[in-house]
Amino acid sequence: MTDLRILTLNGNSIFGEIPDGLYNLKKLSALRLDDTLMREAPWLAVRNEGINGSISTLIGGLQDLEHLYLNNNPISGTIPTELGLCKKLKTLRVHRTYIEGEMPDNICPLRDKNLSSVYSDCGPYNGTAVPFIKCSCCTDCCDHSTGVCIADD
Repeated sequence: MTDLRILTLNGNSIFGEIPDGLYNLKKLSALRLDDTLMREAPWLAVRNEGINGSISTLIGGLQDLEHLYLNNNPISGTIPTELGLCKKLKTLRVHRTYIEGEMPDNICPLRDKNLSSVYSDCGPYNGTAVPFIKCSCCTDCCDHSTGVCIADD
């Protein structure tokens, strides 16, 4: 299993934290753990369904990672700066989660390389409050409460 390049578990009604062993898959180029909420309104992530916990700093060891989809899950915490070590990253989808804070400074320069798609909850929460994530390089900013994403590029 150490040669696994693509792991797609999206669209399933699964729950729990991202196992640390997943970060040992050094050849992983695509990780899809998105859309694990199976309800009538999957864009409204709740904390007792789907993939939860946080993104480990161990993610920086996935040097071949090109596509990371974690959207539509109750993942929380912040985006670790170690994600910026994934220099081949092309797609980052962390919208409709409970991730908060700022997009790390070392991720935005990846937009000048391969990173062409960055979705996060950088839109105003329900049009009234502060966004979940402050992001100056997102291609699409989403409103966590409505699920509406608007291109920012």
